[in-house]
Amino acid sequence: MKKLTLLAFILSFGSLVSAQTLLWGGPNDPNSTFANGLGAWTTVGLSSSLPDSAKNAVWTYTASGRSQGGYSDLAGRINSPSFGNGAAIFDSDFLDNAGIEGNEGNGSAPSPHSGALVSPYIDCSGFTSVAVSFYQYYQNFASACFIEVSSDSGATWTPVRVNESVLQGNGTTRNNQQVIDITSLAAGKQGVRFRFVFDGDYYFWIIDDVTLVSLPNLDLAIRQPYYSPFSYAQPKSQICQDTFRFGASISNLGGQVQRDAKFKAEVLGSDRTSLIFADSVTVSNIDINDDNLIVSTPKFFVPSGLDIGKYFIRWSISGGQGTEYNPRDNSRLDSFEITTNIYAREPRARGGIRANGGTLYSIGTQYRTSDCWNANDKFFARSTDFSLVYGSLAKIDNRLIKFYMVEVKDDVLPDFSNFDKTNGINSPSVNIISEEFFTAKNEPAYSLINLPLTDRTTGDAVQLKPGTRYILMAEHPLENSEDPETWIYHASSLEKNYAGHPFANPVIDNAGTWFESWPEGESPVLRLNIEVITKTDEVALDEQVLNIFPNPVVSDKLQYQIQFEQPTDANITVFDENGRVLHFAPFKKIGQHAGVLNVNGYSAGNYFLRVSTEAGTRTKAFSVVK
Repeated sequence: MKKLTLLAFILSFGSLVSAQTLLWGGPNDPNSTFANGLGAWTTVGLSSSLPDSAKNAVWTYTASGRSQGGYSDLAGRINSPSFGNGAAIFDSDFLDNAGIEGNEGNGSAPSPHSGALVSPYIDCSGFTSVAVSFYQYYQNFASACFIEVSSDSGATWTPVRVNESVLQGNGTTRNNQQVIDITSLAAGKQGVRFRFVFDGDYYFWIIDDVTLVSLPNLDLAIRQPYYSPFSYAQPKSQICQDTFRFGASISNLGGQVQRDAKFKAEVLGSDRTSLIFADSVTVSNIDINDDNLIVSTPKFFVPSGLDIGKYFIRWSISGGQGTEYNPRDNSRLDSFEITTNIYAREPRARGGIRANGGTLYSIGTQYRTSDCWNANDKFFARSTDFSLVYGSLAKIDNRLIKFYMVEVKDDVLPDFSNFDKTNGINSPSVNIISEEFFTAKNEPAYSLINLPLTDRTTGDAVQLKPGTRYILMAEHPLENSEDPETWIYHASSLEKNYAGHPFANPVIDNAGTWFESWPEGESPVLRLNIEVITKTDEVALDEQVLNIFPNPVVSDKLQYQIQFEQPTDANITVFDENGRVLHFAPFKKIGQHAGVLNVNGYSAGNYFLRVSTEAGTRTKAFSVVK
């Protein structure tokens, strides 16, 4: 699906501090700024899906600094320092469709294709370190970007991959600056040329303000943070024992060994400034060649005390010797949510996934219940929310999709190393507890579709077990069409990194083999909604165990008192009339306990407060008056 709709701008760098020597180019050099043309640069078409059109797969000058493609013409222009006099572009979208939506393959150089933008010769014999600095605006569908360097008049080229972290359906900001070290390929050599190579399928790569610079002394970067929560969104009742551990890969992009840098991880409130948790570690030595050094903090964080809402995690690296060249890539920010009743591995759809060749496939999400509840805390899987994406010519009406909810057996190890990957949904490592069928009725693309879940055996709601792993699977049928505009995708997102969480988003292929994830790690939009199903006490504790006041609540506070004759493990749950949990708190060995519940965020209406133990429950209704 090539329509450029929801792109995540994942790289955000601003202007960099000028802390190194300019070796070639600059604001007054038209060959650096592409002032009104390509200047001394040359371009060559390398390949096209139509071999006779390879000569047309070339870079061009764009006065507007934007793509002319049928799908990305509205994506905006590059925001480089010299954008006013134009830039260079490999306009994959335009080369394939000539700027006409639905005209795929009828442009001057149909994709997939590749083309090179080649610099003039540059004498680097007097340089001891060399880096290519440039501004870019890149949007990726299925492409790769390279800087290739030659010191033998173009007889051979050595490639350096760039933009590798920009995954499918994502892109850079419009003012993204890169500094790529080519010292080993260019320093001390006379006839050096380098070239930008786009290779693949859609959308575009725009380049401007290209210079050669010496490496800065200090340039540290966070490369890949570890996403510690088990899921992006988890219900308040299920997150109490999720353990957040913090790590990342860091890189030394500068020209000197760095010592005693500080790696820090923080949990922040919804305002991104209030500090909830912090831990750090000193990294004693970061070598010049350390491009992906793995670091982690010693402490972990348990989010049991957090209220419902959105929170952020910030990873950062600081210190070292000298002035930091690019402080904007010294930190990364990510988020997680605590919800009333929703499990989700993604915050929103950012694209879609589909099996190659349109073969049958299943895509899934794994969710885990906490073990904080007791025998009388009963939670049910009520429904799943999912989303589809499809091309303009797709026939979605009457498309049958099968949904399964399976329970991972207790003997499967935490790392899934003994998980039986055979027999598809009937793997011996899982039990099927729900099986549903959905027939599409032309639902709008990207819309959330709700499907109730029922117990496969009883037909009732699916009762969950504590401390258990569940996997939701959506099985998509065979598609024979070769026209991309007819294809149907399962909506997905690449925003979250679940490295370290095995089988977070498993896949089953058409042969029935399980895989740990989609190749790029996409998270499908496949959410799970849970609830407390009963508002009455099936096994009632004594009346005096729980007292609440005032009732109705006319201020912001509801007070409650718990009283047991003997120290008892007990849980407090607050839920609304729909069974959505608004508050959950486990207690160990309490006899008498007085608490205050802040109901300021509750709408006017009726609610329930329940105390539960292994012996039973006591539930009392209360109302909030606004």
